[in-house]
Amino acid sequence: MSELIFGGFAFLIPLIPIIFAFITIFIGKFVDKKAHGNILTLIALGASLILTIFVSGEVIIRLLFLNAQVEDLLYYDVLEWFHVGSFHLDIGILLDPLAAVVSLMVALVSFLVGVYSRSYMAHDGSPRYYAEINLFAAAMLGLCLSPNMIQLFLFWEIMGVCSYLLIGYFYDKEVVPEGQPHPASAAKKAFLTTKVGDVFLFVGIILLYVEAHTFDFIEIREMLEKGTLHIDPMLFVLIALLIFGGAVGKSAQFPLHVWLPDAMAGPTTVSCLIHSATMVKAGIFLVARSYFVFEHANEEALLVVALIGGITAIMAGTIALVKTDIKGILAYSTISQLGYMTIGLGVGGMAVAVFHIINHGIFKALLFLSAGSVIHGSGTQDIREMGGLREKMPHTWKVMLIGSLSLAGIGNGFFSKDAIILHALHHSGFSTLQEQLITLIWLSSVITAFLTAFYIFRLWFVVFPGTNRLPSHHIHESDHWMTVPLWTLAIVSLVLASYFTVGLFLPELSFEHHLVDWLQGYGHALDFNWGVGLFSIILAILGILLAYLIYYPQDDARVSFPKGEPSFNFEVTEPDAIVKLQGRFRSVTRAIKSTLVGRCIQRVLEKGYYIDDFYLALVYFVDSKYCAAMNWIERNIFDAAVRFTGRVGYELCGLSKWWDDHVIDGLVRLTAKASLALCGLAKATDERVIDHGIIRNSAKGVMKTGGYLRRIQTGVVENYALYTLLGAISLILIAIIVVGVVPL
Repeated sequence: MSELIFGGFAFLIPLIPIIFAFITIFIGKFVDKKAHGNILTLIALGASLILTIFVSGEVIIRLLFLNAQVEDLLYYDVLEWFHVGSFHLDIGILLDPLAAVVSLMVALVSFLVGVYSRSYMAHDGSPRYYAEINLFAAAMLGLCLSPNMIQLFLFWEIMGVCSYLLIGYFYDKEVVPEGQPHPASAAKKAFLTTKVGDVFLFVGIILLYVEAHTFDFIEIREMLEKGTLHIDPMLFVLIALLIFGGAVGKSAQFPLHVWLPDAMAGPTTVSCLIHSATMVKAGIFLVARSYFVFEHANEEALLVVALIGGITAIMAGTIALVKTDIKGILAYSTISQLGYMTIGLGVGGMAVAVFHIINHGIFKALLFLSAGSVIHGSGTQDIREMGGLREKMPHTWKVMLIGSLSLAGIGNGFFSKDAIILHALHHSGFSTLQEQLITLIWLSSVITAFLTAFYIFRLWFVVFPGTNRLPSHHIHESDHWMTVPLWTLAIVSLVLASYFTVGLFLPELSFEHHLVDWLQGYGHALDFNWGVGLFSIILAILGILLAYLIYYPQDDARVSFPKGEPSFNFEVTEPDAIVKLQGRFRSVTRAIKSTLVGRCIQRVLEKGYYIDDFYLALVYFVDSKYCAAMNWIERNIFDAAVRFTGRVGYELCGLSKWWDDHVIDGLVRLTAKASLALCGLAKATDERVIDHGIIRNSAKGVMKTGGYLRRIQTGVVENYALYTLLGAISLILIAIIVVGVVPL
């Protein structure tokens, strides 16, 4: 039995939001009419957060400060859901350090999104929105606490449905900004794209069950550790990659990443939940939860994971360089950071990936909610229409600066990102093909670190300094319902950064090292490398400095975005030395962008490497070519076969009709005639033989016999005596003849 005091309350963490989701949808508009039932969401998510603080906080505190053993704090409680024959399925709670740290981050962000929504969704909210937010958060919390694959897959699919509903929340919107997808289309795209990964995951789960005969995580792990589960190595690799296929879809990894940028069509609060706390983190958590499968599979499985992560990180990072939609930049940033987590899973064990899940969840929630505040205060999502918001939004620019620094690698994000880069470097080399590939992955992570710092501060420098480029917009700061969650996340980010910094000098407090121990030894924790850390900081500073030199406008600068120009136009009244230096960098940038190669690169990045176009072309090919071929086959083969069959059937019907008319009906008519003849014969027999012959003649004979007998009865006694004597003599003669006394 677990030593946890609050472990028995863990089942309430997802259950309360689920219950309140249904309560909100039915009575939310009556309980909290002005805020569309937001108060019910705050109660549900607040209660869930408090329970998570007690449940997960107890696990973390005991492990961190009381040196408790992981196995002593494992809370595992299941009930039989159903069984059919020898098959049974349980449902319950698995609380371990992995579930504790991730669920705590999820509960915190979800509650703050609920608070933030009270103001942000004041005009567009509805009980349906808050019910779906509750269910969305509950699904991720339930997924974190799932003890087996089937329960995890159930919550996994609930999240998919919630994301579809929330991304398409504005499904009835008639007009959308240029370049943005319609919410209904974006929702369908997200749902269908992630379903591709879900199919892989489901097949992987079934194959694993066929081999292990259980869905339970602990049971499968123990069988692998004891060596009692024997699976063909190639099949084991296939199972691992199929499970990872589910993560590729859910966590928007190449090539199934295309749904996540379009998911920005939903409310910004939904984008925050998807990117920081729920949807995209579910795929990384899946691989972390089932990491024993990857650990016991061949190294090729983890190498594939790391390669996909490296490709995704640098691809999304480069696309973010040219985006002008504030949410679009953050969307590609999320894809890139998810690539970092996937690299961590592939090269350093799951500890560093989980480490980055926590950090990224905090600062990306801060960035998205800050972006929502910018959109709410400026009335636009296009950064080219912003500028000069620093004076009008004093809270937003500060908290977004903190989030931008964290994302760039200066803040709490530095520690987990640096750990991933360090682990990739540790596994790199040139002696084998695997080491060479990991070297390329490490190079990808390094380049992406520089790009991340550049594009996030490109956003910040264009949005906040300078002067407003659309004076018609009434810019204003958000109210306390929005700024309080922003400052809460900013303070949490700063506290984490401070704690991680202390861990550099006091290794016994190092969060990464504790994670490795908590996660029962998966991966390994490398000692902090000051050289690699300094290198990461320099990369971040160089990225920020380059963004400053190209995009930072002085107070008297006029910035314009003329169509057809390769970059921004800056005009400064009195340029100083810094402005002149900026002018040189901008001139070089404009010159590079003006070349044929520069324009091609710009176009490729704007089109997202034409991956969406490739999918559209593939769909068009299937629709126009494949479907046309199928149509030809249908018309010329199947329809011809049907027509031939119909013709044969028609001829057979004609033959059947002739057979019916001439044979069957002939027999019927012949039978009828024979029946009529027999009936006539029977009638003649009845009338002439029976009636006139037998019956009438019998009657006449009886009458004649009676007449003869009547003559015998004369009344003379002597005649009667004579008849009696003759009768007796006749009887004696008959008896003698019968018994054979006198032979004839």
